[in-house]
Amino acid sequence: MARPDSRSIARVHELWIEWEIQCLVLVSFSLQAFLLFASGFRKRHRLPVLQGLLWLAYLSADSVAVFVLGRLTLQTGDPRHQLMIFWAPFLLLHLGGQETIAAFSMADCALWKRHLLNLLTQSTLAIYVVAKQWGGDRRLLAPMLLIFICGVGKYAERAWYLWRAGSRVPGSSSIPDHVTGARREFEREVFWYYDRLNHIVAENLQLHFDLVMELATRGFQLSLDFLMDVIPAKSLRPETDWNEGLLRRIISSENRADLVYKLAEVHLSLIYDYLYTKFGGLLGVLLLHGPTTLVLTSTALSLFLIAQVDQKGTPTSNYYGTDVTISYILLAGAVALEISSILMWFKSSYWPYMTISYLQHRDCLRAFRTVLLFIVRHLSRQSRVEWSVKLPQYNMINTCKRENQAGPLERMARCIGIERGYTTHVVVSPDVKNVLLDQLLEIATSSTAQQLDFANFHGQWARNGIDWPCSSESTADQHSSSGGIAAQDALRISAIQQLDFVSSAILWHFVTDICLLTVHEEAAGSISRLRRCSEELSNYIIYLIVKCNVMLGSDGHYVVKVARRDVMLFLGMVGSRTEFIQKVRDGDPDVNLKEFPALDRAHRVCSVLLKMKAHDRWKLISLVCVEMLCYVAHNCGAGFHAKHLSTGGEFVTHVKMLLFIIGVPLRGHSKEQLFPSEEIEERKFFKSSHPLRRG
Repeated sequence: MARPDSRSIARVHELWIEWEIQCLVLVSFSLQAFLLFASGFRKRHRLPVLQGLLWLAYLSADSVAVFVLGRLTLQTGDPRHQLMIFWAPFLLLHLGGQETIAAFSMADCALWKRHLLNLLTQSTLAIYVVAKQWGGDRRLLAPMLLIFICGVGKYAERAWYLWRAGSRVPGSSSIPDHVTGARREFEREVFWYYDRLNHIVAENLQLHFDLVMELATRGFQLSLDFLMDVIPAKSLRPETDWNEGLLRRIISSENRADLVYKLAEVHLSLIYDYLYTKFGGLLGVLLLHGPTTLVLTSTALSLFLIAQVDQKGTPTSNYYGTDVTISYILLAGAVALEISSILMWFKSSYWPYMTISYLQHRDCLRAFRTVLLFIVRHLSRQSRVEWSVKLPQYNMINTCKRENQAGPLERMARCIGIERGYTTHVVVSPDVKNVLLDQLLEIATSSTAQQLDFANFHGQWARNGIDWPCSSESTADQHSSSGGIAAQDALRISAIQQLDFVSSAILWHFVTDICLLTVHEEAAGSISRLRRCSEELSNYIIYLIVKCNVMLGSDGHYVVKVARRDVMLFLGMVGSRTEFIQKVRDGDPDVNLKEFPALDRAHRVCSVLLKMKAHDRWKLISLVCVEMLCYVAHNCGAGFHAKHLSTGGEFVTHVKMLLFIIGVPLRGHSKEQLFPSEEIEERKFFKSSHPLRRG
């Protein structure tokens, strides 16, 4: 009974040995096709399954190609399998990767030296394989050489793109040299950028997409440097008032939200292509990755077709039909992938507009620019969305309640680090965008430079953002119920100026949840909008802190842990979430709230807030949330923003770009500098004029 099974296993083993390389070559090609077509979705969708598949494909693609190339060095046996040697250059082409994914994450950019070394070793290995074992038709040497040139070129470009993106990673050794260039670029382009934006708003040209793209492409370097935290922290010249005029025009514009959010989206899309793909180049993408590689691969396919027939036009049978078919798949597939990458460059990237902007003042290439602009307008969809438009929601009270109700298996899994995800997602609504933008514009136009300082979170916007009514002739009772006095009391009790950021965020998260339970207030449109926006922004801020570890030091981790512990203990004393909030809001005589510091302070803050008018209360809470989100956006680090560009994007990253477009951080207070940029340039000139002088 065992002999037939043994013979079957032996037969399968023989077949695998004979057809192993063929199967793995097809797997390598399939991985490249998957990477090309699937990678474009990751900046628009928050799909963990897609991210996992892309991660596996990205890592496996190089491993499979290197393994097959190594196996080809051992290829011996049937001369009719000699066509497999022809596949060696294709593996170099596969190692070069696809235009839509040069790097899976920013950590891959640091490996550019390894890829450069692999380029030398694998190209040498491919030459060795062909030189040692090639005994086939010499007519195949020409297409093999063309594919080899394409493969070496694509692999070299991959290493170059990784080096270029890696040079912008925080902590890179090239950052100090780049800062000086960024300063010069900033001072040369910043006024043009905001003057152009001022013109678009003043002339009501917000819906003129070509003008918006011209602004985004010309300001790409500024936006990239701002996102990566290399723009100098300096104020604009105090004698210029263009910023105030721009802000007033934006406020008076009906389409202000559409303009600034679309501009932020385009900026971040260009930055994503620059950091993670091969689309982030100017003419090099179009002339090298596109037509040049396409012509070479198409020529190789034609030469291979010619080599497969004799002088009479009869197909030859010098090789196995399966090997010939696989060769056609590799050649036709290479051509198809190049055509697809060119089309995807036009349809899914804004970098063609960068090339158009680059050619704008070059008269000799005006015809080429016109043709390119015509193609882009017909292939590119101006209305496409370049990120997931999702706002993750994490409510601490809801999460703690579910964890209290978890079964023993879930508790055991949590002990070993396997936690159930309690994060939900909502669409970023127009109301959230409008509330955030309107309050940001209001603060920017009414605050001083010191009040726009992002160095510390102190609730300054909430204290200054609302014109609270207060009459000096009011009675004491009227004082206690007035909006201004109540707001100041609430901010004072919350210790918003003294507490660290994480503590303030958690406290106001509890305050927001308690105030949301007040259902008897009128459902006016503006109040309902502020309520909903405050809830979503509060849950999003806690998501950033708890799930993304944003702004968390050792103190922050401790604060989160203690806050969760207190909530879970208090929930154990009550029956439901509603009862929990009611007892915190009203106070429970059976529970000493002072044993739960965060809940006790939230109770005291809400006691004051609930005496205010509903509109004033929710405007105050929304202002606190907006300031917190802007503070996180500016201080969470460039690495966080760059990382999440490849996972569907984060709203906080768009908020940071929004700050750049409005120019809020550039108007903030900055410390006096020892070496202003003008003095740096003068010192450089002095040293170049006197090379023997030191200093």
